Amino acid sequence: MLVGKNNDMMMKPPISKRPCRRGWKSPESALPLPSGSSSSSSSSSFIPDEIIFFEILVLLPVKSLLCFQAVCKSWRATLTSTPFVRRHLELSRSTMVVVPRKYQASRFLNIFSFQPGESKCAELMVRKEFQPYGVPAFSIPLHCVGLILIPALMGKIFICNPATGEFVELPPGSPSLLHEHRVAFGFDPWSGAYKVARHFIRSYRDIPQMDVEEGGTIREYSCGHEILTFGGDVGKEEALVWKATVDPPYPIKARTPICLPGAFFWSALKSMLLPAKVISNVILRFSLLDETFTVHPNPPCSDYLGGNDSLSALGEKLCYIHSTSPWEISVWLAEDGPNLAWSLCRRVCLPIPRMLLAFACASTERDKISITVDACILLRCDLRDGSLEEVINMPRDMLYDLRNGRKINIGALFVAHYTVPYVESLLRIRPP
Repeated sequence: MLVGKNNDMMMKPPISKRPCRRGWKSPESALPLPSGSSSSSSSSSFIPDEIIFFEILVLLPVKSLLCFQAVCKSWRATLTSTPFVRRHLELSRSTMVVVPRKYQASRFLNIFSFQPGESKCAELMVRKEFQPYGVPAFSIPLHCVGLILIPALMGKIFICNPATGEFVELPPGSPSLLHEHRVAFGFDPWSGAYKVARHFIRSYRDIPQMDVEEGGTIREYSCGHEILTFGGDVGKEEALVWKATVDPPYPIKARTPICLPGAFFWSALKSMLLPAKVISNVILRFSLLDETFTVHPNPPCSDYLGGNDSLSALGEKLCYIHSTSPWEISVWLAEDGPNLAWSLCRRVCLPIPRMLLAFACASTERDKISITVDACILLRCDLRDGSLEEVINMPRDMLYDLRNGRKINIGALFVAHYTVPYVESLLRIRPP
């Protein structure tokens, strides 16, 4: 766990007094590090560089490490190296960010840090101004290793590292006949890179069906799918460029997808009888290893992902939240395998009725999950017995610290308070 806000650690004399020379290579990072005394030195004050970097500095918050990058070139090389960035990520403390979304025009997009259960005040990390038209409407933000992806409903995609302040708008992908879409975001363990995926509609046609009861029309879609890669060993020419994959076997729905190690999971429309009658949905698993799709069934509780249901990830398992009524949800978990074997984990009675959606995400505590009701009420659920604890009523109790001497409460304004799991990271979005 990160214990990095330790000012005493930052002020240790051996760090500031060490000479900074090139040529010595750490066995852990294989990158140039500032050398210290010679190997024959018997000084009791000598601290090996690997200790300084990988046992002391690695515990500091990102804000402090950004300052230390200015010490010299070799320090910067080590503090931005892949081994150091990954080790720092492993030790970072899990927390949350809150991304409020107003349902009226706003010039600013704000990302706040939040410690559930420790404080009812969220502190501003990033404020991004959008000119001249304001912040585009966006759906549920996604998190991957310290980066937050914000998918605008009409096509724009933004990625931000709140700890470093880096904010990038991704290049536009292939045009889509239907504008509303969703985006997947995750880490590819085989390549060590980070990948964004999007779907799009090339065309569709309606086919009259004479053999269907009450008549009707079947709609067929021509769909595409593409991915964008950055990080790892991806070169500048290949980074942040969209690349087409095989087409999905069924049209992907405009619902938030889920990333698990090595795969994206999309909800897809297997068949639809017009006017607007869904016959069945399936789940598409997109492998980041071979970039192919496989088709899997929904859990037995429902043939289609309804407007009050959602996909989620709990640990390294795919989760399906089925809302049987405004007062209850069922949590289904899938064992990853050839057929995604589903099992009912827990039925949970909500303390308040949901109007639209109860969304679940993993908690830092074992056997517990976080549930947000209508992006307003944050609950902690113990899956062992289904018990619930209210963490915070965000419209009523959340204070947003703007870091300018003002703390505001949004109150009864119609605002979605999107909560996203988060850990600090030094990861760069754009290649250096």
